Formats: sequence, structure tokens, C-alpha cells
Amino acid sequence: MTLWKRASAGRPDPKDTVPTAPDPLTIGNNKEFRDALVSLRAYKQLSLERLNEAATKAGEPLPAATVSATLSRDKLPALKFVTQYVQACGLNESEFASWEAAWHAVEQGRAPLHRPRRTGLPLPRLPRSARGRWLIALATAVVVTATAGLLWREREQDHQAAADAANKKQDLIAQQHKRQCGTPNPALLTTANGDCAGITDGSDGHAIFGKGLQPALAALDAENRAVTRTPGYVTVALLAPLTTGPKDLTGGRAVHQVEGVFTALHKANEGDVSPKIRLVLANMGSDEKNWAAVVDRLKTMTGPHDRLRAVTGMGLSQQESIDAARSLSNAAIPMVGDVITADGFDLTGAIDQGDKIAGLVRVAPNVSAQLKVISKNLRRRPELTTAALISTPFTPNGTPDLYTQSLANAFQNEEAGLRPHLDKASISFEFDVRDGAAKTSLSTISKNLCGKVTPDLVFFAGRATYLPTFLEALHKRQCRTTPITVVTGSDAATLDRKLPALNDPSAPISVLYVPLADPSQLTNKTNPDRTLFQTFADEFDRTHHGQKFDADHLASGWAVMAHDAFLTASLAIRYATDPPRTPPSLRAVAAQLYLFDTTNVIEGASGIFRIDPRTGNRKSTHDPQAVRIGTPGP
Repeated sequence: MTLWKRASAGRPDPKDTVPTAPDPLTIGNNKEFRDALVSLRAYKQLSLERLNEAATKAGEPLPAATVSATLSRDKLPALKFVTQYVQACGLNESEFASWEAAWHAVEQGRAPLHRPRRTGLPLPRLPRSARGRWLIALATAVVVTATAGLLWREREQDHQAAADAANKKQDLIAQQHKRQCGTPNPALLTTANGDCAGITDGSDGHAIFGKGLQPALAALDAENRAVTRTPGYVTVALLAPLTTGPKDLTGGRAVHQVEGVFTALHKANEGDVSPKIRLVLANMGSDEKNWAAVVDRLKTMTGPHDRLRAVTGMGLSQQESIDAARSLSNAAIPMVGDVITADGFDLTGAIDQGDKIAGLVRVAPNVSAQLKVISKNLRRRPELTTAALISTPFTPNGTPDLYTQSLANAFQNEEAGLRPHLDKASISFEFDVRDGAAKTSLSTISKNLCGKVTPDLVFFAGRATYLPTFLEALHKRQCRTTPITVVTGSDAATLDRKLPALNDPSAPISVLYVPLADPSQLTNKTNPDRTLFQTFADEFDRTHHGQKFDADHLASGWAVMAHDAFLTASLAIRYATDPPRTPPSLRAVAAQLYLFDTTNVIEGASGIFRIDPRTGNRKSTHDPQAVRIGTPGP
């Protein structure tokens, strides 16, 4: 055997070559991405049937026809398909992150993330000479020796390059995860203040939105895994500020809100119903500043993979929520507000004289409806005559607070019936909540309420988060022995009734408001719909997927309203589904929202109600009652 034959005898037959694992970071275009997916399955030695079995076991089928059709199209496969495909191939979280990074790089035209190195030199051709076999053998030996040296050095360089590439890959993954709340989910974003904003279905970790939401997210994760195993499911999103921060205005009620929505979700998915509903949580951040990125992501979820068909929640009554609602409306996505109460934050868009917000309805009584109830209550208290107006027009972000502005306007609106109390003294003050100014401003305002005219009423057009500070300031004012009643909106339901300022007979202070949904009222025998609330409360108190919610969370009313908003959305989806087991269109769902009128009612936990098709506002079958807490005085 010649030296040449001996040198080449150990080469493997190409037919027997084992496929190597593709490196997604070297992918440069759509075709290479599809080819790499095919190579990945070959490397894992998975048939299309076995791939489908693995995908089905993970939560959703991946039929062979779908794989073949997707990988034969001259386009980049959808990220949802890629996620399902590579996970069915058995890749771990770190490996999956590389594929996800590669997908985004190809989509954005910045691929490849790492350029492959050449892995060897071709063997030179041997001269064919008549100078004899010894010269050929000698030349061959020299070439083999030289080539071996070059290959050795090349392998060393390749090993170093591979190590460098692996380190860069790990750094890339770590940086990417850091930007995405420590997860591989690109729909999540770590904000500048350390908040986690974005969208999750519960599978990204149960504590990403804080410990308080851990039980609800654990239950949601389990519920969604079961739902996504069923064909034709649809998605509903809860859009809200779900985390806490220095500019948070929810007072911790987001936990109640999510638990209420989950209770409605679990009930809606019971039995042989179609379509089943998957819920995702869309967190705008504690200050709602990340609303645009979250809403833009929601608008991409209306396609055949996620099938988003409605958004509930909609945040607080502030400018960010209005902007989010109009953006969703432009995408024809139906919306059901749960705790938004500002007048004009409805279909008309009158709240800021902007465009109509088509597709929006809400289930909470608005500010004017609440103050009309207050007005009736004060008519039974003729000794309360003079009122001062205290208001704040901005959020801590410096944007318009449409809830407080709506309250201030309604207090002064003659239709609500409270204007005569203000006209008696013409006392009004504004306070600023930006940059920590609230405490000192409210302290000074409280001192100014003692004078020639000492009001016995204060109309407080501010958020409940500032009420304890204001009540404490009132408790310390010079004329503290004069009884005073603070009238405000439904936000006051978060007040701690054990506050010292509310329990001192020597300085009588009381707070009067109309709650969104007060359990003591809803369970009262005078409530004709009390069985509806009791059914909800019993369901809320059940153990869901091993998780138990705190029954005290019902007191704020947010769980009740969130439940009723999701119930409204789920009924609209079911009514719009035709034929059975076919997801309805967005417009079909939106149309159903405005048909909840006359005899087509919603049997919510807060009572039976309808939707006004002209405004999208709630029409209750009976009025709520005012609540007074504190020490009312003699």
C-alpha cells in the first residue's frame, strides 16, 4: 500500500457521517435558518412523528404537515413555531436562547451573530512525474507532514475560536436574559427602575411580577398548560400595572385583580366548552410608562398562533391607559375595562376630546354615577353644608391623572348635585404629587381649612394612596375638634380602617365614598343578586391547581370587577364563535360587547348589568350604596 493510500485509508465514508449540531449563531438568512432546523432534527435523530409526539407532550401538537409546509416556505418561520420545534427537539433553556437570539437577528437583518471559521485546509494535489516512486513517496511524506502541522495549528486556533465563541454566546445569553427579567422570553423587559414589564403566560417564573402574585401565576401556569393542549383555544390578555414601585397607584390591589381574573378564567374553562381560553398577563409597569411596548406586542398576538381575541383591565384612569386603549382600538382589538371609572373614558373618547375608542366597554360604575349616590346620602345630613375642594391634576409621572380630574369636574358639576356645598365657601386647593411634594402640600392645605369659614366637608379629588397622609394632616390641624367628612371616589376602598386619624373621638374624621364592589353590601339580603356574588366568593375560596387565594382580597372590590370584566369578554367570545370550535374574528367579538342590552344581561359577581351600546358604560339593575368609615362626630 502506498503512502498516499495509507494516509487516506482512515477517512470516513460520507454516507456514514453523523450529522453535527447546527450553531444558530452562525445562521445568516431565512434559508439557512430553515436548513438549520432540519439539521437540528437530523442531529437529534427525530422523525417527524416523534417530533410531533414530543411537542404534543409539551403542550401543543406539531403535525408533520405543518413542519413540512413551514420549512418549505421561502420565509423565516414564526417565532412561536421555532420555539415549539426546538423545545420538541429537547433543547435546554440556554440552547433555546441562542436560537431565539438568532431568529431576532435574522428578522432584523443583523445576522449572523457569529461568523464561522474555516475548519481545515484542502490537501494539495500530488505531482505526477516519471522521476520514480521514491520521489512521489518523498513528496507525499513531506506534504503529509507539512499538512499535519498546519492542521494541528489550525485545530488549535479552532479550539480557541470555539472557546471564544462559546464565551461570547454565554455572554450574549446572559445579557439577553438580564434585559428580559432573567428569562428567555423576549416579551418581557427589565425596566430602568428594575421593574419587570411585558407579557407572560405564567411559564416564565411565578415570581417575576413580585411575591404577591406568585400563587396566582402558579395557578395560571398550570391552567394555561391544560388549555393549550386543546385545539382552537383563544387568548385573552389582562393589561394593567401589575408590579409595585415608587410611583405605584394601585396600592397592592393588582394581586386582587389577577386573582379575580383567574377565578373567572378557571370557571369559564370548566366542562366541554369551546373555545377554551388562555390568559396572559400584560404588565405596563408600576407607572404604566411601558404601555407602548406592551401594547405593540399584544397587537402581534392576534394571528393564528396566539389568537388574541380581547384585552381586559386597561389600567388606571390616566393618560397612559387612554393612549393604550386608542392604540388597541386602531388594531380592532376588543377591550373590557375593569376598574377604570373616569367620566368619558369610554367608547366616546370624550375624556380628552380625542378620537372615539371603538371596541371599549367597562364594567365599573363611573365617577358621576358614584357622586350621585353621595349626593343622595348628603341630603339626609342637612347639618353638612360647606365643602372645600382639594384636587391634584397629575400623576407622579407628570401626565394628566384623568381619574382625579374627572372627580374634580364631577364635584363641580351641577348634575351630580354636590355643587351647592362648594358654592357656600368657594374654598379650593390643588396639591402636587410629583417629586415628593404631596406630604408637605397636604399638610399646609389642612392648616388652611381652619379659619373664618371652617368647612365640614372636603371633596377630595385625589388618589387613595395620598389619603392617609391627608387624614393625618387633618388630624393635626388647629381646629381638629370640628367634625369633618372627606368625600371621595371608589379608590378609598383601600383605606386601612384602623388608621389613628379615623379612630379619635376628640378629632372626628370620617370618609364617605361609593365602593366598586363591597362584600358586605353584595352579601346583604337587600341585594337581589347576592347569590351571584356568593357563587363567585365560593369559587375564589377554592384551591386552584394547589394554590389558595386570601379571602380578604375581596374587600377592595378589584377582584370582583376584574372577574366581571373577564366574564364579559369570555361571553362575547363564546357568543361570537360560529361554527363551534372555530375561533371568532376580532370584529365578531367586539360586536357582541355592544349587544349586552335589554334581556341579554351579564350576571356578574357585582350584580346583573348591561352595556350601553352608545357609550360602552355599565348599566346596573340597582344602585350601589355609599360607605362611611371613621368617627363621624356628634
